[in-house]
Amino acid sequence: MVLSYGLLLIAYLIGAIPFSIIIGKKMKGIDVREHGSGNPGGTNSLRFLGLKVGAFVIIGDVSKGAIIILLMKFGILGNVENLLHPLAYGFASAFGHSYSVFIKFKGGKAVGTSAGAYAAFNPLVTLGAGVFFFAGLKFTKYVSLGSTFFGLGLVIISLIIKDYDMLIYTSLTAILIIFRHRSNYKNIINKVEPQISWLNKKKQ
Repeated sequence: MVLSYGLLLIAYLIGAIPFSIIIGKKMKGIDVREHGSGNPGGTNSLRFLGLKVGAFVIIGDVSKGAIIILLMKFGILGNVENLLHPLAYGFASAFGHSYSVFIKFKGGKAVGTSAGAYAAFNPLVTLGAGVFFFAGLKFTKYVSLGSTFFGLGLVIISLIIKDYDMLIYTSLTAILIIFRHRSNYKNIINKVEPQISWLNKKKQ
């Protein structure tokens, strides 16, 4: 019991590691919080740290959600029957990413870390949700709406495959992702949210 709940705290602390700030300052001398949306997440990192450095940030964020689930899957943590559902730890990491104790309980928007958790738990589910993401991105040109589609896609897939244990965590994940993107929705309404230019047919 102590281990199962202690791992939730560890998962939260792993998720709370602000890779965008650490890597951005180390490799570029840039604090992404001072640029663009001010969000220390993968999308803002790609925009202001460049493709290569931004990719390192995204890999770090994805890994945060995956690590404890992979340790459970490969038996490194011992008898998993004494632990909570693997996605409980994935959600804890995503929550830590969004509300990091290391940066005054601010953070990213939970998408990359959540994707890492679900990829470690069930790659096919994550692939399906990825289809929702790219569909949303294709038709709206907004990463924020693509991310929202990803969260909702997880819920829909849980219902389709009738995995009601997973449905609990996909629902929590979708709620977190939607809540963290509420400022983006306002920006879309106000027509100030940046779109993905390489998907836009109009000349920039």
